[in-house]
Amino acid sequence: MRRTLVLLLALLLVGPAAARSITVATTAQPDTLDPHVTSATSAFQSAKSIYDTLVEVARDGAIVPSLAESYATSLDGLTWTFALREGVRFHDGTTLDAADVAASLARLAAEGSPKRDEYTMIEDVATPDARTVVLTLSAPAPALLATLASGWSAILPSEKLASGHDFGNEPVGTGPFVFTQWVRDAFLELTTNAEYFQGAPAVDGVTIRFVPDSAVQLQGLRTGEFDLALGISPADFDVVRGDAALELVQGPSGTVLVATLNNRRPYLDDARVRRALNLAIDSALILEVAYGGGIEGTTFMEAGSPWLPDFLQPYGYDPEQARALLRAAGVPDGWTIDLALPQPYEVHVTAGQIIQDMLADVGVDAQIRVVEWGVWLGEVYGGPRDYDMTVIGHTGKLDPTGRLNGYGYEDRTYSGYANAEVAGWIDRAAVTTEATTRASLYAQALTRMHDEAPFVYLGTALSTHARTTAVDGFWLTPLLDTYDFRSVTAR
Repeated sequence: MRRTLVLLLALLLVGPAAARSITVATTAQPDTLDPHVTSATSAFQSAKSIYDTLVEVARDGAIVPSLAESYATSLDGLTWTFALREGVRFHDGTTLDAADVAASLARLAAEGSPKRDEYTMIEDVATPDARTVVLTLSAPAPALLATLASGWSAILPSEKLASGHDFGNEPVGTGPFVFTQWVRDAFLELTTNAEYFQGAPAVDGVTIRFVPDSAVQLQGLRTGEFDLALGISPADFDVVRGDAALELVQGPSGTVLVATLNNRRPYLDDARVRRALNLAIDSALILEVAYGGGIEGTTFMEAGSPWLPDFLQPYGYDPEQARALLRAAGVPDGWTIDLALPQPYEVHVTAGQIIQDMLADVGVDAQIRVVEWGVWLGEVYGGPRDYDMTVIGHTGKLDPTGRLNGYGYEDRTYSGYANAEVAGWIDRAAVTTEATTRASLYAQALTRMHDEAPFVYLGTALSTHARTTAVDGFWLTPLLDTYDFRSVTAR
């Protein structure tokens, strides 16, 4: 009895264990914290904790209500009505209403928006009252719900949008965490939103550290400096597995790994040359060495996708046939290409180095140029598209329109792939609601993209991160691979 009383007294004095903040190491920092003006996965990974969308992706991949407590569509698919939750507040204290949704959608559909094409079917946004938003479409849009669940559809406060607020550096959302500070090239600090409409997270906050060096990530994880490490090198997987205080977590990924070819450049504008480069590169070996395993790619869609034509096969590794195709296309021996690799992504740089050796074997001189992430986004993916070849991963999309939109039009994607038939199939699929017809259209486009090879298709890697056993509940949004800290616990 005496021992029990002592224990009870101790619990009363000490109280329940206090929540604590967690520290996360990741590879690349965002280019901006304004989700409306970027296409960078690293930006959406950070912004996920700050902003919310009308609907969102659950752990099982289903799209479920978020800021909208419910939604309905008309029989013809041209009218979408969203009922907003009551009492949701932005981090600046203002209350979410229909005007915020209307202003956000208008900004996303405006000229210059990187995702503009995903909203152009919205002809009108009506706000009959503060909690109701009615979208009128010009044509059926089977991908619209997936667009509204993606990070770039974050809802921002209309008052701050009207005033020209700098969301890129001072983000304001409704999300589970509130922005505290961002020190470029160092860290992003977030604190818990105690008034979050889905319930306050269990941790006091999250600090996301930008650590390009995987060895430093591993060391920090082992010493307790980091609770989670999201960029562990495949070479260190066994080290993590062998440490009882750590856990390696792997799961399916929606990321398509490619060596993108600039189809506008001499020789690369010839499909024979692009096929030759696919044959010259051993994708299976690259997946194993650079990415820690995965499934070889056949076209521009992740392995396991229901939209992926199952009859397509990887190109395989055949340097002799690659040399023959290059000769037939008139490519001179010693042809030099610019291989631009994104600096913070060690796995892509490693893959590029292996590719360089393989291309040398077929007489192609790939000159590696490692570029800072912001430069890659501005000059390779966007802007002047200054590169011949690059290595990157395209994270998954909730609908194939999100991945394929714009392909076939030379000026709408960084690959410069031009094919009017492919563009037509993709455009038709975007407004086709009948499932079988839609799948057939995408299958035709993906098959042609396999045959004409605007990319070297490397494959789909596993999603991998490492954590200390003191932390649990972290998960990645299916396909989108954004970070979700809402259910994280730490002791």
